[in-house]
Amino acid sequence: MPFLHIEVMSRLLTYNCHEGYVHLLGKLGFEMDVIDGLPNRATPNWDTRMRPVPDKARLIRRDEIQADSRYDVAICHNITDLVELKSVDIPKILVLHVSLHARIKEEKNAPPPSRLRAQLGSYLDMIGASAVAVSEMKRRSWGLDCDVIRPTADASEYGGYTGHTSSVLRVANSVIARPDRFAWPVHVAAVGELPCWLMGYNPEVPGARTSRDWEEVKQTYRDYRVLLHTAGPLLDDGYNMAVVEAMASGMPVVSTESDGSPIEDGVNGYCSDDPAVLHARLKQLLSNQSLARELGARARETALDEFSVSRFVDGWHRAIEAARRNWQAHRAPCSA
Repeated sequence: MPFLHIEVMSRLLTYNCHEGYVHLLGKLGFEMDVIDGLPNRATPNWDTRMRPVPDKARLIRRDEIQADSRYDVAICHNITDLVELKSVDIPKILVLHVSLHARIKEEKNAPPPSRLRAQLGSYLDMIGASAVAVSEMKRRSWGLDCDVIRPTADASEYGGYTGHTSSVLRVANSVIARPDRFAWPVHVAAVGELPCWLMGYNPEVPGARTSRDWEEVKQTYRDYRVLLHTAGPLLDDGYNMAVVEAMASGMPVVSTESDGSPIEDGVNGYCSDDPAVLHARLKQLLSNQSLARELGARARETALDEFSVSRFVDGWHRAIEAARRNWQAHRAPCSA
């Protein structure tokens, strides 16, 4: 499928709420202003240990936002971003990274789901904004009629799996603060006594640490034997960026059974909701490198097919064009 072409596009505006995803937005080929220095993050400024700043991106502060036609669209990663940019007169897209159920579970005094759905839908309509979701489950959870754009991993940047390190890998941040979303008790039971490294920001977990840089991230996918992914029902998906990146590297994944999972049991990895079964599969792969390579090769084929860069880019080009049309239609009655 060829990439779509947007005729007039100068610059995107987005927030540094998620280095990995903003780095993926660099695949669109547009210039970006990325609002950096945000509060309530483990690292307020862009963390190059996660990803490098995209080639065409410029880090700016809030007071440097150009509230004019400099930007063709703003991509917001949460409702706070969307509200903050209310006065900036440009099309806006909200990315639904988190399910409604996860937000309610993790937010104190959250209103009922029906009220949150209605409030978000009304607010999007009021300001002429659009939404996209990273998964079908998250789209359904918010009850919005919007596009689903799944993440990608560029095959030219990943690959070369060996599985020489006989250890389980888990990639996640703040697992102790969000145990239900990550089904952390299932993870702990599945790993048991097996060697495992938790890569990510988790200061409460002994031995866990963030990567030194993106090169270490990619090398870890190549070296470690198997990725473990556990997700709470209705709280998280059967895939995330780590799953897609591991698969693109040729690494097998052992996962809980989740909506939308790309893992087909016994074909390109293993999946089960029984921690004992997950443990047995992990143990099997740690003792059988050739089996891991076989499953990982099929996982890579799945990633290239279902999570391709072309699908991601085309999806975003369509979403941006739709957001611009929606914005123009919203403004038309005001200018009539």
